[in-house]
Amino acid sequence: MGNERRNSDPPDAQLSKVARRLKLSRDRAHLSFGQLAEATGYSKSTLHRTFMGKECRWEVVKAVALECGDDLGEVTALWSAECETIAPRVPAPSPGEINTAAELNSAMRRLLEISGMSLRQLESHGEFGSLPKSTVGKVLKERRLPRESLLESFVRALGQGSQVEAWRDALHRASRNESRGVLQSIPVSFTPSPRLLSMLADLPMSDVNCLAELIDNSLTAYAPTGTTARISIDFEVGTENYRKSSVVIRDGSPGMDADTLRRSLAVGWSARNLGGEGFGIGFNIATARLGSHITVRSARVNDPRWTVVTLDFSALEKSGEWAVPVWTEKKTEADDCGTQITVRGLRETWRRSNGKSMRVKLGNLYSYPLRKGKLYLEVNGRPVLPRRPCIWAESRTVIYRKQEISAVQTFDFPLATKAICLNCQFANETRAGLCAECGGIEFRHAERQIAGWLGIQRYAHRTEYGIDFLYGGRKILSQDKSLFIWNNPDSMGEGAPEYPEEPLRGGRIVGEVHCDHVPVTYAKDAFDYGSVEWQQVVRLVRGESPLLPTMARRYGYSTNESPLANLFNGFRRMDPGLRYLVPGDGNKATHEAAVAWGRAFHQGVPEYESDEIWYAAAKAHDSAVANGQGPAEVRLRPQ
Repeated sequence: MGNERRNSDPPDAQLSKVARRLKLSRDRAHLSFGQLAEATGYSKSTLHRTFMGKECRWEVVKAVALECGDDLGEVTALWSAECETIAPRVPAPSPGEINTAAELNSAMRRLLEISGMSLRQLESHGEFGSLPKSTVGKVLKERRLPRESLLESFVRALGQGSQVEAWRDALHRASRNESRGVLQSIPVSFTPSPRLLSMLADLPMSDVNCLAELIDNSLTAYAPTGTTARISIDFEVGTENYRKSSVVIRDGSPGMDADTLRRSLAVGWSARNLGGEGFGIGFNIATARLGSHITVRSARVNDPRWTVVTLDFSALEKSGEWAVPVWTEKKTEADDCGTQITVRGLRETWRRSNGKSMRVKLGNLYSYPLRKGKLYLEVNGRPVLPRRPCIWAESRTVIYRKQEISAVQTFDFPLATKAICLNCQFANETRAGLCAECGGIEFRHAERQIAGWLGIQRYAHRTEYGIDFLYGGRKILSQDKSLFIWNNPDSMGEGAPEYPEEPLRGGRIVGEVHCDHVPVTYAKDAFDYGSVEWQQVVRLVRGESPLLPTMARRYGYSTNESPLANLFNGFRRMDPGLRYLVPGDGNKATHEAAVAWGRAFHQGVPEYESDEIWYAAAKAHDSAVANGQGPAEVRLRPQ
């Protein structure tokens, strides 16, 4: 930047007063010609001529003065005294130096000013083609690109007939730049940490978690709006070479301006997590695992153009240059907004048939926001449906030691607000000046809680049970069974499983636990199990003692009254009947029928939405036993 000024600026003594004033303004503002070109819409060559005193066009002088923060009144007086009288003698604009829509529009206005003609007089020049006053006025006032025929008539009428071809070429250049993109002067600067670069190469991340990381970014962008996040994922398959395939993730979020997009992309490479600001490390890992060529496009609803950044990991590594250019592209629809991420050069073979599998995986991973209407998600144009919990209604209860226990246990444990270190994510006291873990000085304050529910599934299964642990609405652990194991602090061995009592039959306890404050791995496939936050979740949800009261007393603990212990003691057995809410036929538990009904529930069969069929079967079992009747007929499938 410094070299650019020394080589381009003539000695002050050779400058006109206006040019000298503008040079001083630019020096005080510390702006390069590239930055001024981006801000004012005029090319570098136009700005160079103005600063060297070769031109003194008021619109350029005014734009530069405003951008540099100069006193417009003083600049106006200086320009009036020095340039206004010679303005008519300024040469006509050169079409060969026009590259953008703004420059073409400015050149047309300048050509009209030099001619001294009014729009009404211009309209009367019918021999050069149609030049309606209203149409030309709109083009010049609204700074729009003209039709080719209108531009030709315009320049012929203003004495530029010999330059028609050059003006036509200028229009084509401006049009291409308008649609393909305009290079911005401030790039995205990355400074990758060595730790992150090694992680990108070695850290495994499943395909569904890669896509989930990008979905999470969209959900974060939607959060302030309070509206349903609408996100689509489309795989475009290369017919000859799968490495030409791509995946596109789109959302209709409020979008980002150029500066926000730069920060969002750059922050993750610093190995820091700003708690919602920026894409974070996970974005870099996910996109690098998916493919080698990433394009991010974003815009706000009132922005006239998209901001576009492309990351080519192979090229970046080879060159060692980590400054990525920022482009803008014209919107197709003026009110478009949101963010689009395109990953090309996919590292895995993708087929259309993968869409169904991905919808099932994402439907499980984002079951909570999909069920609650916080997220609408599509894969290859088809909606993702949530994996809903098939549980007994909260109104269904059993009696345990003279206490009524609901089939659903809800809980909400508010926690103290903490100051989260932006460098290492350690939770400090709110008044901390330095992070107790790493000595960092930047924090974000977070209100924390552990909330959710535990419930009894309507059928027992060997694998389809366990607790889901969520972070930001996304399942980090699905059907986790670790809380069913009690780890004796006095024992050096592995913990003893407490549930289910009949392992061959399987379990029924399920649930969702929201713990957004617990640190997760970069791949978001596990929590930091050694952290204080995770240990607190375990203590509040399952308690520190054994679940069974007799076992707790044996080891010297008081009765465990955690949500999991209450549910465990009320429903741990699977004897048929209403005592434990287990369907039966008057002789035995009909577990196979219950599982089949559960499949019908997950397939969306209306008859199995509620728990009435399961409840009727459990009640019929008790009635048959009480009346000495034989096994009742059990319907396995809906009629």
